[in-house]
Amino acid sequence: MERFTLHTADKRRSYSLNTRKALAAEPKGLGNKFAVSYKETADKKYMTNRKPDFEPIALKIYFNADGSGGDANYKNLMGFISACGNAPFLFEYADGAGKRYCDVVLSGAPKSEISEDGLFAEDFTFDRLSYWYEEVEESFALKSVHNGGKFPLRFPFGFAGKVFINSFAVKNDFYEAAPVVITITGRTAANILVYVAERESGDIVGEVSLSVNSADGVKIVINAVTKKITVDDGETVTNGYGLTDKTKQNFLFIPPGEYTVGANISQEDSGEIDVSIKRYLLI
Repeated sequence: MERFTLHTADKRRSYSLNTRKALAAEPKGLGNKFAVSYKETADKKYMTNRKPDFEPIALKIYFNADGSGGDANYKNLMGFISACGNAPFLFEYADGAGKRYCDVVLSGAPKSEISEDGLFAEDFTFDRLSYWYEEVEESFALKSVHNGGKFPLRFPFGFAGKVFINSFAVKNDFYEAAPVVITITGRTAANILVYVAERESGDIVGEVSLSVNSADGVKIVINAVTKKITVDDGETVTNGYGLTDKTKQNFLFIPPGEYTVGANISQEDSGEIDVSIKRYLLI
């Protein structure tokens, strides 16, 4: 059975569309659609560009399968969506073979009366903003590990590593670059540098460098998904865009192929650099 759940962007709040208070059915727009550009010559037609042109996700949501009038259930769903504000939120789709997510915004939420059959059902529409992807909570950390143990290898890109950890091998099988989220916490002695390099040649394909050292109690997040850099000192969260070395990239991406993600963190540093990579899927 297909199941649908909405989540806030940080996944701290969720709303199930699989209950008798809000039951989603008749889904549309779960596949992929592309806008393709061509160039024609006298003897051949060339594809010059292909970019996603996603259809909206449409769901018929039943609000009174629990025997109620349904108005309170409708209000609860709209309250969840209102709490997301104007920001995109997550649409989870589970079909029994696994879960996948995409970023959406609400584009249609009609409101009508109960039908002659006693049903309160509305056709909700969500504009889809991204490919489907696996939301991976556990990724990997670049840090000094002093216990001699192995770091858990649960990240789906297929990496391996042992102490001391300042790099990991990663693989992107999708045909578009995968965005990287970098979270830096704790004390680091050197200005922070995180890079992506080709695994065989070692050639650098992307670097992010900050002009400050990280300190205890400070969290710096460099998010290629949201295109934001933030600094959280435990009391306030500020824009960290001005901290980046403008001769390098502001954000990191993993191109298709096999690469290494590494950093200039040393064994003397007590801090760590957590790396998460969004793995895109066609379905």
